[in-house]
Amino acid sequence: MDQIDFKILKKLRANARESFGTIAADLQISKATVSRRVSKLESEGYIGGYTAVTVPSKTGLMRALISLEVVGSAIGSIIDELKKFEEIEYVYKVFGDHSLVCEVYTKSVDNLYQLIQGRILGIPNISNVEVDILIERIVLNLDADLNMIAPQTT
Repeated sequence: MDQIDFKILKKLRANARESFGTIAADLQISKATVSRRVSKLESEGYIGGYTAVTVPSKTGLMRALISLEVVGSAIGSIIDELKKFEEIEYVYKVFGDHSLVCEVYTKSVDNLYQLIQGRILGIPNISNVEVDILIERIVLNLDADLNMIAPQTT
């Protein structure tokens, strides 16, 4: 990967629907070069897909993080159980006070409580649960990961 690849990735991250022609014009390269490089970035796994980002508050949902402390080495079986819950979008394996952090969507605080008390705490080997309700997502640097690995210009 070089500087041009990183610039293309940043453009696509800002707007995945941006035309290759517009990206090419902005970067002063040919549309064919953009197309070829995007294909290569996709085939090498740098681009894992394209998606639409929804706004939970517009859809009447609330988002929360549920941190789980796991006893023993049952993480795999707990993740298998968590896969059954439609409210859970992501499960992160983490180091720190907890073993897993779940990103969840519910319609209300009551639904969140029922998810935790009625279902998650019923999974064996979960010893502690902490919840954070997410109020607002504030993007500070959408390209932080790309900036950390971008090739330096000489």
